[in-house]
Amino acid sequence: MRTILFLLLLLLFSSAGLLFPALFSQLKGLIVPLLVLIMLSMGITLTPEDFGRIFRRPLIIFYGAFLQFSVMPLLGYGVAKLLGMDRELTVGFVLVGSAPGGTASNLITFISGGNLPYSVSMTSLSTLLSPLLTPFWTWLLAGKFVPVPFSGMALTTLKIVVLPVIGGMLLRALLRERVERLEPLLPYLSISAISFIIAVIFALNRNRLEEISLLTLIGVLLHNLSGFILGYAFGRFVGLDRKLSKTLSIEVGMQNSGLSTVLALKFFSYISALPSAVFSLSQNILGVLLSGLFRRL
Repeated sequence: MRTILFLLLLLLFSSAGLLFPALFSQLKGLIVPLLVLIMLSMGITLTPEDFGRIFRRPLIIFYGAFLQFSVMPLLGYGVAKLLGMDRELTVGFVLVGSAPGGTASNLITFISGGNLPYSVSMTSLSTLLSPLLTPFWTWLLAGKFVPVPFSGMALTTLKIVVLPVIGGMLLRALLRERVERLEPLLPYLSISAISFIIAVIFALNRNRLEEISLLTLIGVLLHNLSGFILGYAFGRFVGLDRKLSKTLSIEVGMQNSGLSTVLALKFFSYISALPSAVFSLSQNILGVLLSGLFRRL
């Protein structure tokens, strides 16, 4: 039921952004606060035990961060070049490929019968590494044709991703009973927030969507699907069982597209944010479809 609601909200808000661009364009100032809210929600769901898992089995937790901060940015750059994307869209593909794991990966892992603690641990580690590695890969791959403000991106990522996660964990520690009552509602809050962000991005790019949407869609699907496939293949190659391998696949294939959207809008352009918005739709639709396949493995 939660998954169906997720997809319905994504499709509903995406359509609304296209149908009412004037309305949603005026609400672009809400994007950063909504992403902060999403990351705060993620922090509330985390416990010290989740990070304890990282230290007990550090190597397998590292696999997710390794693939997200190597394969995914390189794939994004390669796909953009292969399809002849312009500079703004290439930056967008690099940004979403350089993002850490998204919180939606934990939901998709749950419904696909994966290893949820493993998923949460990988998402947590890549999130903590993102203030350094997200701007690094963007600078390395896109800095040759656009100025990349490394320190500004690092500081922004720290403020809107890592600090809210830490704040959420503190809230859980201080107000444990009250927070635990709200915890079942947090996935719906995150789903609604990311859907709204997508609507705003589509509205801001309404005039150019017809011109670039098909090529962008093909590129995003290729990038996204490759992440899922390579994540699973890598897991099996290094000896993980099927349950851990499908969890790794979901983690690698699902990026924090909200973060890459904010970075694109703040430091680059509206067009650069478009791949992230499309990626968010793609990763969740593909994730739901793959979850059915993964349940049979």
